[in-house]
Amino acid sequence: MTPKIKVCGITNRDDLKKIEKLNVNHVGFINIERSSRNISLDEITYLKKSLSDKNLATLVLEPNNAYEALLKANRSEIFNIQLHSLTCFDIRYLIWLNQYHNRQRLNITKAIGLKDKIDTEKKKEIRNHCLYSDNIIFDYVKDGLTGGTNTYIPIETAIKASRLVKQYDPRTEVTLAGGLNLNYLEEIKNKLHYFDRIDLNSGVEEKPGKKNIKKIKEIIKLIEEWMWYDEIWRKIWKIWWYLCT
Repeated sequence: MTPKIKVCGITNRDDLKKIEKLNVNHVGFINIERSSRNISLDEITYLKKSLSDKNLATLVLEPNNAYEALLKANRSEIFNIQLHSLTCFDIRYLIWLNQYHNRQRLNITKAIGLKDKIDTEKKKEIRNHCLYSDNIIFDYVKDGLTGGTNTYIPIETAIKASRLVKQYDPRTEVTLAGGLNLNYLEEIKNKLHYFDRIDLNSGVEEKPGKKNIKKIKEIIKLIEEWMWYDEIWRKIWKIWWYLCT
């Protein structure tokens, strides 16, 4: 299975239109003050209107509470939301609130920070968020915060986390993030099948908020070619196994 691709941290219309033509699966707009790619809700609404497919848009937030998250989703009319805060109980309340305010279902991605190891508390956090999230994005955590670190998660740790998600709820999708660039993805390409999505941001930029379209194209080509190759070999292996047993 070829991972879906999200390009996050888009700040301008020129990049957005070029990226949309690459047939990526999602684009992300960040509304978090501490981010160097932070843009206002008015700017996000303007950018979203220029998308041919409005469902590509993801609103990236770090809200103080469920009300704030719902308010921003309603104001921007973006119902794919990525949360870098809130507990699983807050998210459950957010889902409940949304039922009474919108006909549009929220699609919720929860960011969970990882470093080198997964301890008991982290396992519990992953399990709890699988209950109410459609997607878990694993990003490197620094000083208790996720996003914008430009740092890789050790791939074996990320794979272990992905397996835990699928163990708790196979329907929950898993996204790998954390400074992903062409060189690193080339290095781990044979392990990308453990993830449903990859999130590109700082690793495909000329400077914060300005995307390098050539780098994005190279990554898309790498993933498409490798996943085709990988799928063929998996089919050959299955046929060989069937004939030999």
